[in-house]
Amino acid sequence: MKQVFQHLLVILQNQPDDLMVLNRALNLAQQYQSKVTFFCSMYQSRSLANINEQAAQYQQKLQQLSRDKSLAKCPAIEICWQQPARKRIEQLLADSDISLIIKRLQPKRSLLSWLVPDLEHYFISDCTLPVWLVKQACANTELSILACLDLDNSSSQQHNLNNSILTIGEQIVQQHSQHLHVLNCYQADDYSISLPYDSNHGFAPLPDIQQQHSAKLSPYLAKYQLTTEAVHLSEGLPDDEIPKAVQNYQCQLAIIGNSHTHHFSSVLFGDTAHYLSRHTPCDVLVVKQAD
Repeated sequence: MKQVFQHLLVILQNQPDDLMVLNRALNLAQQYQSKVTFFCSMYQSRSLANINEQAAQYQQKLQQLSRDKSLAKCPAIEICWQQPARKRIEQLLADSDISLIIKRLQPKRSLLSWLVPDLEHYFISDCTLPVWLVKQACANTELSILACLDLDNSSSQQHNLNNSILTIGEQIVQQHSQHLHVLNCYQADDYSISLPYDSNHGFAPLPDIQQQHSAKLSPYLAKYQLTTEAVHLSEGLPDDEIPKAVQNYQCQLAIIGNSHTHHFSSVLFGDTAHYLSRHTPCDVLVVKQAD
């Protein structure tokens, strides 16, 4: 897996809360010597004359902020007004080596925004790149990380996704020399009505789910040299346990996977990645299943 901080695409809106996203992105770019591309859409927002003026002013502001941070590489600035934001972003991703998208998590403002796939849904589900959703200002550049694994799904795709989550977490903690918290949630209840039966020994006991998950974690512990103190098994649903773990371990970033990409049902009924993006009380980095 390539370095996730190699080239950052920073999605801005020419709004006051852009500063929060800019600070997060510029701090990361400074730490990892990243290339940076700023993107702002002004599509259908103003007359052409006003757009040119606003774009020039905004570009100067971004350049000044970049100079203040003394970035190693001069950022590219893309201000789009001739086509919809998603279409232009897809072109940028196809034509460049962008490795990570950083943007502000936008609130749902109307019922229609829940029913119709929007730009937010594109970034969480359809875009194949990792997306860092900024949710709160954080003056401290040192991040405490919670990497959330899924061991219930034993497919090779999920195994690769778990490895991607841990690899990204490792890239971050290596920069900050901090321990990585790893969380796996499990359901202890076995709802099967059939139990293995042996004529000599009778019914077999239910399997120890926690022990099974501990065994599944062992290869990851060895590969990433994780300490047992950094690994947490939590009984319950990820929707409930991940926000609790963020608070318990005082994390500023949760890394989660989304293996249910391209499902329109997630717009209507939601999925874990969309739910956690909104309900986890810290920044969320959504990692996708590789094509």
